[in-house]
Amino acid sequence: MVTVSGELALLGGKPEVTEPIPLWPAVGDGEIDAVVTALHRSRSDVQYLNSMPGGGPVAALEEDFAGHFGVRHAIASASGAASLHMALYAVGVEAGDEVIVSPYTWGQTVSPILNQGAIPVFADIERETYTLDPQAVEARITPYTKAILVVHIFGQPADMDGILAVARRHGLPVIEDCAQATGGRYRGRYVGTIADVGCFSFGDGKQIIGGDGGMVLTDDAGIYERACAIGSHPARQERDIQDPALTPYIDSLTYTYRIHPLAAVIIREQLRHMDAWNAERRDNHERLSEGLAGVRGLRPVAETPGGEHVYHRHSPTIVPDELGGVDRATIVAALEAEEVPANLGYVRQPIHLRARFQDRAYFFGRQYPWAAHRSGRGADAVTYRAGDCPVAEQRCAAEELDLLGMTAPAWRGGLRELVDQHVSAAQKVFEPANLAALRDWERGQVSAGE
Repeated sequence: MVTVSGELALLGGKPEVTEPIPLWPAVGDGEIDAVVTALHRSRSDVQYLNSMPGGGPVAALEEDFAGHFGVRHAIASASGAASLHMALYAVGVEAGDEVIVSPYTWGQTVSPILNQGAIPVFADIERETYTLDPQAVEARITPYTKAILVVHIFGQPADMDGILAVARRHGLPVIEDCAQATGGRYRGRYVGTIADVGCFSFGDGKQIIGGDGGMVLTDDAGIYERACAIGSHPARQERDIQDPALTPYIDSLTYTYRIHPLAAVIIREQLRHMDAWNAERRDNHERLSEGLAGVRGLRPVAETPGGEHVYHRHSPTIVPDELGGVDRATIVAALEAEEVPANLGYVRQPIHLRARFQDRAYFFGRQYPWAAHRSGRGADAVTYRAGDCPVAEQRCAAEELDLLGMTAPAWRGGLRELVDQHVSAAQKVFEPANLAALRDWERGQVSAGE
């Protein structure tokens, strides 16, 4: 498909990638026209600039989203993190409870657990797919576990059959974090519709965008009303909450998690294109993976059995033993010199080893919420140690590679030449003679620094 030739650009050769990389996030004429129309309508209908009652364009987006995904209830929010916080409360997570979650994710998967006063408990990931390992999840369940929060990382569906089997055995609700996987499918079903509740993000770099925004999906009326109670204005609560256990608490004592109506307008327009765009992304990213399949030192992105990856990120795996001693940072530098967007990884440090967990220092002070653990044993009731999640730790330490960075969702449409140039660049960097040249370059850098 491609051929490799020439000196590495890092060492003075010409970059392999010359095709322009598309912009993302991006909007088309449809989104612009929809926003202009909405602004004109705002002169006579305040709901185009006021989302408090949850009507107008917000209601239209929720109806379309629920219909497209085939669920009964949808409630828009300000962000993916807001959606997760709403969902955690809605499934019954309370202060001092434990929630099992992946250590290999963006921090805002985990911060809503802390925001709810609960305690994150980290379970390891699958080596090939980087998603939660069901066996590791089951090993972390205690009498204090209240929910499982599963992440479809990078657009990769997790093993939902395995996760749900564990959850059913222990009577636990499951929340799907679909922030990076909008439109992804598992065994033919959209992620976010498989477990008790699904949460989405429409921020920068997602499959469809609104600038900001999020969504909670569920078939459960009780979960929907509780999500409404924690994240909505009283005007919406009064309209949508029927549960007599919740109605006495309809109040302005809540979180301001509303979406902006103009963001809802943009997202609604992009929703029409989501499946087609994701199909184009899959074609381009799968072509890239096919080209990388024979590259020694690199393991291409794998796909969860039964899953359809939708590529918020393209993250293959470095195989350190096949690099001949070349440092991973040097590989990144060589790829970047070839005009391939690359960095040392998206996660870089597993969440459980970060300072806030090691020091029990969140924003509440006095080691809260850990100090409120249900066992009464205080802040050390749950420990976070190196070795707790060895697969995630090894990946972050030596194997992680973020090959396209924020440009991954931009790979829509016919990009054959661009994809092939990226394949050629990777083959060039990992070619044995060039790895030897990079090893010599590293030695020169060290000598120059002495």
